[in-house]
Amino acid sequence: MPAVMAHFTDKDGFNGIKSAPVWRFLAAQPPASQHPPGAYFTTLGRSTPLLSQRLRIPRSKIEYVFEFDDAGDLEAIDGGRGAFIFFSRTDDLVPEPRQTYAGPRDSS
Repeated sequence: MPAVMAHFTDKDGFNGIKSAPVWRFLAAQPPASQHPPGAYFTTLGRSTPLLSQRLRIPRSKIEYVFEFDDAGDLEAIDGGRGAFIFFSRTDDLVPEPRQTYAGPRDSS
């Protein structure tokens, strides 16, 4: 069974991604410049305690989440957080059959 990947975002990001049947996660330079440009994902679930601290992103960026089955095409980031943070160097497309949840983080 493939791992479930999650992409956390704010309301504007959620509305942009959800507007198409195939989810497109745009590759961009993250604020932490030590990481390469890409679209970033995690295997940490939406109920993970201290999620924003563990991902090192603002709380406003974890209000919404997309969850999908991993296709095995993502790279782990360097370092210890590579155990749960992955990225794609190019825009990552997730077709409907792999999509499992899209909505507020605090919903089940």
